[in-house]
This record gives sequence, C-alpha cells and structure tokens, in this order.
Amino acid sequence: MAERRMLSKSLLMDNKFLTLSNDSKSLYLYLLMFADDDGIVKRSIMIDSVLNATNKNYTELEEKGLIIAISGNDEIRVITNWNGIETIREKLYSPTIYLNIRSQLYLRTDYSYTLNKNDPSVFSSADSWVTKGRPKNIKDFNPLIQQHLQEVQDKDGTSTVPVQDKDGTCPSPDKNRIDKYSVDKSRTAQANSEQIKKENKFKYINSSSNGGMGEILLSDGSSTSSIYNNATKESGRDSGLPSGDNGVVNSQPDINDNQDSINSLFNYLNGISTTDIPKDNKRLANVFDMLIHNGYEIEDIQLGIDNIMNVANQMPQYQDKQSLAKLLIQHLPEYTKQTLEQSSSND
Repeated sequence: MAERRMLSKSLLMDNKFLTLSNDSKSLYLYLLMFADDDGIVKRSIMIDSVLNATNKNYTELEEKGLIIAISGNDEIRVITNWNGIETIREKLYSPTIYLNIRSQLYLRTDYSYTLNKNDPSVFSSADSWVTKGRPKNIKDFNPLIQQHLQEVQDKDGTSTVPVQDKDGTCPSPDKNRIDKYSVDKSRTAQANSEQIKKENKFKYINSSSNGGMGEILLSDGSSTSSIYNNATKESGRDSGLPSGDNGVVNSQPDINDNQDSINSLFNYLNGISTTDIPKDNKRLANVFDMLIHNGYEIEDIQLGIDNIMNVANQMPQYQDKQSLAKLLIQHLPEYTKQTLEQSSSND
C-alpha cells in the first residue's frame, strides 16, 4: 500500500463531503489514506479510537454514497469514487489482497464502484477492468456496456436491464433490448456460451493500455474495440502476438506443445501448496498455456503463483483445491504481469 495519497480541491468542495459532520469528514479522509490501491480498506480499531468513530459515522458515509459496505462483512469498506480521486501509475499499482471483495464490484462510466451489476451505466466488472490494465482513456463506453449486459444475460439467463441508446438516454421500459438481443437470439447466444465454457475454448487478446502485457481470457462475444486489441512490444519481449503473416493470435494454440512446461508448473504449485490440484484441471492448464504462449517465462509464472499463494495463505476460504484453482484461473495472468512489471522497474 502506498505511503502517500492525493487529495484534490474538488473532493473537499464536493457537496456530499461538505454536508458531512466533522467527525465523518475526518473518518473519510483517514479511510482514503489507508485504502489499498483498489480503494478497499479494512476498518481499523486504531482509526476508530483516534477519531472516536462510531457505526453512525460509517453509516453517514454510506448514506452519502462515499463508501460501500459489503454485506456479511462489517470490517471492509470500499471507497466509491476511488478511481476518480486517485491516479496510480501502472508500474506502482499493487492489487488488493481482498480479491473476494473486488470480485463483487462493478465500474460505472465515471469509474466509480457499485455492487449493482444491473446499473445501466456499468461497463465492466472491477476484476475485468483491472485485468485490462485499468484504462481510463475509454472514448466510447457503449460497446463495453452492451458487452457487459450480454455477459450478465448469459450468466443469469434473462435480463431486465435497460440498454442505453447512442444519445446516452434510456429507452422506454418496453424497449428493453435492441433487436440483435431479442429473446430468441439471446437464448441462442446463451446456449453457445455454455457450450464454449464446457469445451474450455478461450480467445487470446492483448491490451495496449498497459503496454501490451495485459493478456486476458475471454469467452465468445469479446469486445473488438481498438483499446484492447492493439499489440505492442515491451522490454524486448513479445507482447502476446505470435509470429505470422498477419500477426493474429491463434484462438486455440495446441496445448500439447507446452505440456512439459505446464506439468512443471503444476508440480511447482503443488510443491508450495497444502492442496493437490490435479494436472487434468483443464481450465488451469489453459491459463498456464496462455501465459506461456504469450511469451512469459516459467520463472515469471512461478513468481505470479508465489504472489497468489501469499494472498491465499492468509484467507481460509482458499485452502481447498477447488477454490484455490478458481483463484489462480481468475487472477494468475494479472499477478504474473504485475510481478514482471515490478521486476522490470526495479532493474
């Protein structure tokens, strides 16, 4: 966590802040100072005792929309407008250890957090946004909003989220979806998505917003926005595009080509873990293969595993092989990238 945080005049002059009681103002400033790089902060006895803060002060901040409380967890709070208040350079950014909290968050078009995935202004989950390099230069949110809505519908089976028109307005309630997302087509898309998930077929795309190193796993229907598809080189390493006439990443590289390396990564993981994740875990094997295919060395991936394990060992819910495998599948690309960038900056 950083030792310094930024405070702007606009924050101190915001009506939500100005109308707080003095005790709640002090509490909010302390929470900003002690939040991690994802804007997540654990309630501290030290802060509460120094400020004489009570549940009433936290409730006041929640009612003003300045912080978000997490259901079932009285210790953790999220700074709602963290990404608007703080700008953290990619090479200095350190992911939160509260990955289970971040997985519940979504990003609005003003980059503020919400727990409501059906909010019409949501364009991405927080996890997906971080994996793509936390870009804040997005010019057109409409394709991303549509993609997010489709993902929500594919997951839930139905959707009642109003889709914004191009002019930014919401249509009338009976115009719930534009024609291409009609009920029949949505059901077909859902069936196709489920089939793809079963077959563990992933597409590889590369993000230019973080120097070309932000590889992400997407199911069918991924965005083709230029923000996420322009590949670059970094530190002399291939950013993710294999050699070829047109430079297009193969959607399904042959995993057998990297089988020995994948087996060695499973052996390394199980050697430092109290669990024993089987080598026939296809989803995790695909993640290992994707990282190798995109140019990461085995040592880089092992360091990413080390960092994930440092987090998992502090959290009892990740002590069984199923939950640990899921954690690695969701976050190993991000942690491997961060480890490599931090190593490069130290050099």
